[in-house]
Amino acid sequence: MSNTPQSTILPSGKNSPDFYQVLLKYINIAGPIAGFSLAIGSIIITILAVSARSPQKLPVSAIASFGNKKIELEVASTPQELAYGLKFRPSLPQNRGMLFEIGKPQKVRFWMKDVAMPLDIIFIQPDGSVNFVAANAPPCHKESCPLYYSTNAVNRVLELKSGKAKELGIKAGSAIKIN
Repeated sequence: MSNTPQSTILPSGKNSPDFYQVLLKYINIAGPIAGFSLAIGSIIITILAVSARSPQKLPVSAIASFGNKKIELEVASTPQELAYGLKFRPSLPQNRGMLFEIGKPQKVRFWMKDVAMPLDIIFIQPDGSVNFVAANAPPCHKESCPLYYSTNAVNRVLELKSGKAKELGIKAGSAIKIN
């Protein structure tokens, strides 16, 4: 027998006690961080999903005149405003509409994807005359929605509550004054 101290060799690798202690330490640190991150991420995704389905409300900045009757207009002119339109809006006041300023006269098409109410879609030529009225266009909640086309180049499109075009006597050839 020798008096040399014997050293104990512990196994290294995954099965060593030190490995499990270190792993447990990291889990105790990373676990709460991961949980917090997951909670914050879920909240952010929920906020984005809700705001993506929020209606666009633009200020009234124009008036359309039809004889002695007037309609207040929210005006969409940026690409984002034009694309969003009246999506997710549950209703439209009787005396309100949305004017889409297209810019350069061109043939355009509109659809009712994610619009919650039926609308009259009025395509207006540069001289202020009505090119075409798509009356009572129904809401559409799926990808394959019907398209509504102008038959000539237009530079404006007006959306009104369904039935309003008929009530105001608006039809192809009618003149609309917008200021």
